[in-house]
Amino acid sequence: MKNTVVVLMTKEVRDAMRSWWLLLYAVLFTLLALALSFLGQKNLGALGFENFSRTTASLVNLCLLLTPLIALSLGAGTIAGEREQGTLTYLLSQPVNRREILLGKFAGLVSAIGIATVGGFGVAGVVIALYGSAMDVGTYLVFLGLVLALVAVMTGLGLVASVLSPTRVQALGMSLMVWFAAIFLFDLLLIGMISAVSVGEGWLLLAVLSNPIEIVRVLAILQLEPDLEVLGPFGAFMIQRLGTAGATALLSGALVAWVAAPLYVASLLFEREGPKHERNRIRSKRATSARTSRA
Repeated sequence: MKNTVVVLMTKEVRDAMRSWWLLLYAVLFTLLALALSFLGQKNLGALGFENFSRTTASLVNLCLLLTPLIALSLGAGTIAGEREQGTLTYLLSQPVNRREILLGKFAGLVSAIGIATVGGFGVAGVVIALYGSAMDVGTYLVFLGLVLALVAVMTGLGLVASVLSPTRVQALGMSLMVWFAAIFLFDLLLIGMISAVSVGEGWLLLAVLSNPIEIVRVLAILQLEPDLEVLGPFGAFMIQRLGTAGATALLSGALVAWVAAPLYVASLLFEREGPKHERNRIRSKRATSARTSRA
């Protein structure tokens, strides 16, 4: 199984690296990261980067906006795209099982997006290291790790949409709905719910943990600078109730669960699709035989 997954992962990395979506993401991320770094230095004049965490606050928002979008989009296109083109049937006829196919595609996409992300971070990191007076490499690497974890989460969610959808367009549409809800609607809906009804602390905590993007945002700010104003209402609530260490531990555990859960669900759905596919194949074969006999 290991060799099969590695082969499929390598193929997926090659295919993804040829995608103009991924190339555009890498170039755009690098340019925006450099622009944010330059503007941070410009605003502070001769002092340079007064504080690493504050100068990278905009970089956090950039990552949380762009990275989920590209991961969801590429994840959504993989299984549905193969199914739409007819190549999935050929792939399934090979001596590989469905779990191996899904794991190989997942690992390949995460690796490809990770390479592009690390490239963008690397350029921005060099600029900050050269011009920043308070560059914390350890914190920067933790931030990078959080973004890569988010890549894995969103790629898994994209795979779920891809397995559920017969066409690439439908899978992409489903993924874009997830992205829009997580980025733009989550805070509005949660604040509206809190304002309209009396919500207990437990429910509020569960609501925060239901959005992996919010989890990564709060974790990133906790590592950079645990400022209640920067954390926002939900991050501040967790700090007040659990403390920095408790909130970090809980959010880290939730992020690990978010990495595993979508991949497990996608694998389960893809495995269940196997017997249905086999029944349809047998039914089609019988229908063909019946037509031949009548002829």
